[in-house]
Amino acid sequence: MQTFALGTILTLTTVSCGLMRGAASPEDVYKVNAVPPAGFERAAAAARTLEFVKVYIATNTENPPGNELSLAQIIANELAGLPGMEISVLDVGGGRGNLVARLKATNPIAAPVLVMAHMDVVGAQADKWSMPPFQATIRDGYIYGRGIIDDKGMLAVSTTVMQELAKHRHLLKRDVILLATAAEEGGPDLGIDWVLEHHPELIDDAEFALNEGGRVRVRDGRIVSVNIQTTEKVPYNVVATSRGPSGHGSVPLPDNALAALARAVSRVHDWRAPVHLNATTKLYFERLAEVEPERDMARAMKSIGKAKTEKAINDAADVLSREPLHNAVLRTGLSLTMLNGGIRTNVIPSEGEATFNVRVLPGDDLFGVIADMRRVADEPSVEWRLDGELKTDPPVSPVNTALFRSMESAANEMAPDAVVLPFMSTGATDGAALRRKGIPTYGILPLPLEMIDELRMHGDEERAPVEALGWATEYIYRVLAGVAL
Repeated sequence: MQTFALGTILTLTTVSCGLMRGAASPEDVYKVNAVPPAGFERAAAAARTLEFVKVYIATNTENPPGNELSLAQIIANELAGLPGMEISVLDVGGGRGNLVARLKATNPIAAPVLVMAHMDVVGAQADKWSMPPFQATIRDGYIYGRGIIDDKGMLAVSTTVMQELAKHRHLLKRDVILLATAAEEGGPDLGIDWVLEHHPELIDDAEFALNEGGRVRVRDGRIVSVNIQTTEKVPYNVVATSRGPSGHGSVPLPDNALAALARAVSRVHDWRAPVHLNATTKLYFERLAEVEPERDMARAMKSIGKAKTEKAINDAADVLSREPLHNAVLRTGLSLTMLNGGIRTNVIPSEGEATFNVRVLPGDDLFGVIADMRRVADEPSVEWRLDGELKTDPPVSPVNTALFRSMESAANEMAPDAVVLPFMSTGATDGAALRRKGIPTYGILPLPLEMIDELRMHGDEERAPVEALGWATEYIYRVLAGVAL
């Protein structure tokens, strides 16, 4: 199990933990009372980000096939001509590509900071949407479109911020690098891994990096928390294969392969892996308790990190696990995602297959988890195997870097009543590849969202409040300016 060093943990005493001071009207969510940064025009920056995201959503980069090269060229055109901007559009073939844009400081005295976002998006079932998914639609204060949350909102914000920082190039103390990647949503390694293998010289001198992965969460018309990702679960696919005799559907067989598979996957689905806490998740729940309105939930958050016995830990975890997102943070997660079997309605098949998407906690034993799945399934005719290769757990990004402190400071200035906390993402991001290369990487989805909208990510009618784009643009500007100016 990965842990922070003691000195790293102690720096978390600086984390903001201000309490909410009463309800605010929804229209005030994105209002920032702090004075804007010098030279930063809020309204103009927000308007530009909105225009960028409209174009980016309309550029269909559904993966597969991706076609990110077309969007990379659009971004390159937006940044071309800015003083000190060096742009590399990296064509990997088949319409796929990555972009690296480096804003060079006039007199750098520190290593670069990297900001990253991916250009591809997951697919969309157009018949499940009430508007075209690959066209930005504004309705009732929201902007709808595939990728507005994941990750074209962040990409548009980053484009605007690069333009804003270019105005102050003469003051920059380090280069600022924008990396727009392909293939983050799956498929061949044509994105961050390809860049690190084929063109590491474009990014590997970065001191630290900013990526997607964290959250800015809204509840009851107020930003209640800014969750900064410092680590993430490691994704795997585990396949269960059941075999038995085939036959005619008119003669039921007791050792039907699909029946055995159904029993096995049902048992594993109902099973919960053991609770494992690390320094990030302990502090996450401790800080989150300060803005948790449900008394039992807040009590469990406070107690779980201090519990001394297995029973006390499990009692607190049982309360927290009522919320699926909390449950996913507490333990390695197993989600049944695919079932395959059968060729005709009147044929008993000899084989069936099920796939579990397994998100392993950093430091957890994957093969121990698979052994547990096999034990819980308790079906001799079902075999369990890892689909893919074992990965190296990325190190946890420390919270005592200038970039983490800048993210914390920007949050305190823009949302002083929110709690700022380290966060372990249950999803996978490109940040893991950078952490493995020794570049501390911090994740944030900078658009403040209510949970009902956050859960639309990868779902139907993905959306974000239009005004959230302006808030996000200023936040990322403050973060990068805090380490680069």
